[in-house]
Amino acid sequence: MVLETTKKTAKNKIPEEFIYEVMDGEPVYYKGYKEAVKKQLNAEEIMGSSSLQSELVNFILEIIHIFYDKKKYRIHTNESGLKLGYKDTLAGDILIYDKQVLTPDKINNKYSDVPPKYIIEVDTNADLSETSFIEYLTRKTGKLFEFGVEKVFWVVTATQQVIVTSPNEDWLIKDWNKDVELFDGININIGKYLEEEGIKL
Repeated sequence: MVLETTKKTAKNKIPEEFIYEVMDGEPVYYKGYKEAVKKQLNAEEIMGSSSLQSELVNFILEIIHIFYDKKKYRIHTNESGLKLGYKDTLAGDILIYDKQVLTPDKINNKYSDVPPKYIIEVDTNADLSETSFIEYLTRKTGKLFEFGVEKVFWVVTATQQVIVTSPNEDWLIKDWNKDVELFDGININIGKYLEEEGIKL
C-alpha cells in the first residue's frame, strides 16, 4: 500500500506538459521525460522527433499527396490528437480520414473525436522505460481498432520493418526494402528511398 501511494505521489509531481498520450486514464509520458524533469527542462526540449522519424514521415506524406484522392480523403499530420473517449487520448503521425466521416463541421480547435480510416506511425515518442515497444504498440493499436480505425501501419526503424495491422486479421510484418501498399494502390518502399537519398543506418 505504501508503494502504491509513493508511486502515485511521484507521478503527481510530473508536470502535465510531459504527457504524450493517455490510455485507460493513465498518462503516457514523452520519451526522455525523467531526465528532463531531473534537469528541470521544458517539455519542448524533448517533444521533437528524430531526424530519421521526420525524414520518413515526410517521405510517406509526399507519396500520399501525389496519389491520393483529394475528394475522398483528408490528411492530418504533426502528431495529430485523437479523443477516443473519456479515458483515452492518443496521438498519430499520419492520419487519413474519409471526408464523409471527418466533415467540415467536425474540424475545430480540439482533438478529433471521429476515427481516421488509416493511421501510419513511425516509431513513437512515448516513454517505454516501464513497458516494451510491442506491448505499447499492441495496446494502442487495439484501442484504435475499437475506435473504428480500419488499418494501422507501424514503421519500426530499429528492425527496418513495416507492421501492417487490421482488425480481426493476422498482422503482416514486411521488410521495408519491399513495396508496402498503404491504401488505394498507393505503395511505399522505404529502403529504396533511403538508398536513393544516400541515408545509411
